[in-house]
Amino acid sequence: MTAPGKVIEAVKSARSVFITTHVVPDGDAIGSLLGMKLALERLGKQCEAGLSDPVPPSLRFLPGSDGIRSGECGSVGRYDLALVLDCGSLDRVGQCAAKVESCPVSVNIDHHSTNTRFAAINWVDTEAAATCQLVAELIAVMGVAYDSDIATCLFAGLSTDTGSFRYSNTRASTFRIAAELADAGARPWEIAQNVYDSRPYNSLAALAEAILGIEFSCDRLIASMVITAADMARHGITEGDTEGFIGYARSIDGVEVAVALREVGPETIRVGLRSKQCVDVASVASEFGGGGHVRASGCTIQGTMDEARSKLMPSLERALREAGYTWTA
Repeated sequence: MTAPGKVIEAVKSARSVFITTHVVPDGDAIGSLLGMKLALERLGKQCEAGLSDPVPPSLRFLPGSDGIRSGECGSVGRYDLALVLDCGSLDRVGQCAAKVESCPVSVNIDHHSTNTRFAAINWVDTEAAATCQLVAELIAVMGVAYDSDIATCLFAGLSTDTGSFRYSNTRASTFRIAAELADAGARPWEIAQNVYDSRPYNSLAALAEAILGIEFSCDRLIASMVITAADMARHGITEGDTEGFIGYARSIDGVEVAVALREVGPETIRVGLRSKQCVDVASVASEFGGGGHVRASGCTIQGTMDEARSKLMPSLERALREAGYTWTA
């Protein structure tokens, strides 16, 4: 039986389902979680959605987002099935890992190349543009027609994980699914307005400061931005409000690799990595226990900001050389 077939069989057999995704969730994580939850509830399943971290402000417009439990995942042992979406490894689930492990059956649906196949049933398709694409395909096969709420959630994830259909993971199949979701009631302009055009002023002020503080290395092939805990406190923002900052560093002409270092705890630095054309940043992230995509990955490094940067830079330089880049010392 194929992996999608095993997933469908597990879902059909379960009465109750716990659904979760990775820490610091992005559009694909929240969109796939909500789209799946809404579809399973249409099938009569008892569902609970839990997250280690809060839903980012820019995604709270999504239907059903107010029903997600965040910060704690409830008691263990209550559900027949755990669905883990858009998550490369169990530790990336954060506080919800124990609840996933307490379920008799676990399913892992993802599109990251660094996925560790940690569940009892694993459907990992690295050719998919987003986990929302896989969830959309699964919902259709299960016979659930997209309504406007499901379509909105899935379109949001598909759009954000492809950079509004600008990234190299965008294929003809991506547009076909996007068109189906739009036909079902997703409103692309409204989703874009909420995700991209509704930032609070203090988030933009923090972004401006981060851009002005960008440091270049390797003949401007690498652009690094730093967001400290003090920066976030001063501007009154959370880590979720910094989502997308790294894209501005990546957009600079001549930059191949963008790095965002966020201080999320005492000597705990969350690292975002993005590349434009050739550099495999997933391999760099995996050296530090992280993962993701070839062009978009992340990891967490223990230490001060300076220590994290000094640990990271040799790996980035090696990845640049392996991709054929050279620079003067």
